[in-house]
Amino acid sequence: HILYSGLGGHGNVFFSMALDNDENEFEYEALFYGTEDVRKTYISQCAEKNIVWYAVKKTFKIDLLYYVRLWKFILKSNPDVVFLHGSSYIIPAKLASFIWRRKFKIVIRETQANHLKTKLQWIALGVGMQLADHIVCLTEEFKEQIQKKLKVFYRKEKISVISNGIDLGLYKPCLKPARKEIVVGMQSRLVKIKDHTTLLKAFALLSVDNPEIRLKIAGDGETREDLEKLASELRISEKTEFTGMISEKDLVVFLQNLEIYVHASFGETMSTSIMQAMACRLPVIASEVNGINNMIINGDTGILIPVLDEKKLAGAIQTFLLNIPYKEQLAENAYQYACINFSNRKMMHAYKKIFYSEA
Repeated sequence: HILYSGLGGHGNVFFSMALDNDENEFEYEALFYGTEDVRKTYISQCAEKNIVWYAVKKTFKIDLLYYVRLWKFILKSNPDVVFLHGSSYIIPAKLASFIWRRKFKIVIRETQANHLKTKLQWIALGVGMQLADHIVCLTEEFKEQIQKKLKVFYRKEKISVISNGIDLGLYKPCLKPARKEIVVGMQSRLVKIKDHTTLLKAFALLSVDNPEIRLKIAGDGETREDLEKLASELRISEKTEFTGMISEKDLVVFLQNLEIYVHASFGETMSTSIMQAMACRLPVIASEVNGINNMIINGDTGILIPVLDEKKLAGAIQTFLLNIPYKEQLAENAYQYACINFSNRKMMHAYKKIFYSEA
């Protein structure tokens, strides 16, 4: 598996797949890439599951040797399958397959939201469509968008739709103790494609008449400093906690201790964070954007609000604060939906068909 070294869906999917390996059917190796150091929780999980791992760190400048190092590690692995969590590294993977003594299968799991893809990312996907053996999309809608964009470069015979899965034995509800504070939270990378700014502004509006609420934001990234500055300007710093990166064990506790989960974003493909929140039986409020509005049924399994609209976001949170039965009903609906749709075992069963199919 070639996956991003920091927080995100790559790691969650990889370790969910590795977890469903009770009979040691597969031997996993992980090649982590990116500008960040490998998350400590990834290192500990690899140690627990006896997974060999490597890391190739990229500079922010053009770094051609970075791709050479990736290529060398792929050769060193001697794989049966190279699983790319995104199309960006199809070239070094394919070059390795050309010179290796036996053919290996290249599978791409395409995750970047289509409306947020750069021109270079679309080119990489087009190349991947020609060179990879199989490409996995997370939703039917996502697949149709790719087909419309790539047109003659689209390869229908290579495409499968497999939803992400999580460990439902780990992400699960717990009995919450009675307490005076009401904690609202969100977890994700702190990057520009997430709409934390609107969340902070909405929280500032709410905190005026609701002194008992608190906001916790888990994750780290390039926008953290600006977000902390905004929280100070909005005079909510004392009620807002930026936890930074946390381990998966602590993430479960983080979610289980929330009353309301908010996911403000400009776009997703299939949000792992929302899946985890729903599995923990949390009422969810999220942005009405691609990759979220196909996961949440508005008014049934959560509430969808427009992006960049802090007043409507504040209003949705206020609805949950005032209408506890409604909040609990949506939380239960979300939980039942997660149990049916988000199993890592169901996901892995679908991937096995690809791994064992003829190239």
